[in-house]
Amino acid sequence: MGKFLVSAAIGLVAGVICFFLSVAFLCFVLLIMRGITHSQPDMTLTYKAATPVALLAALSGFTVSLVRSVRGHSASSKL
Repeated sequence: MGKFLVSAAIGLVAGVICFFLSVAFLCFVLLIMRGITHSQPDMTLTYKAATPVALLAALSGFTVSLVRSVRGHSASSKL
């Protein structure tokens, strides 16, 4: 149960960090686009695009950390 909770925490942290990094990056991209085209882009696009990225990062972080912890435990028990 401990491995699952640690993996869930790692997945949650990875998702939150990737969400805010994606929002920041897309804000800069939209501001550059605003400077080039001289039009006001829809800034809610950043949240709409960052949400799937955050979900994918959370699932990936959870899966990778869970697999590594299970494989690491089974490899050390064989020695």
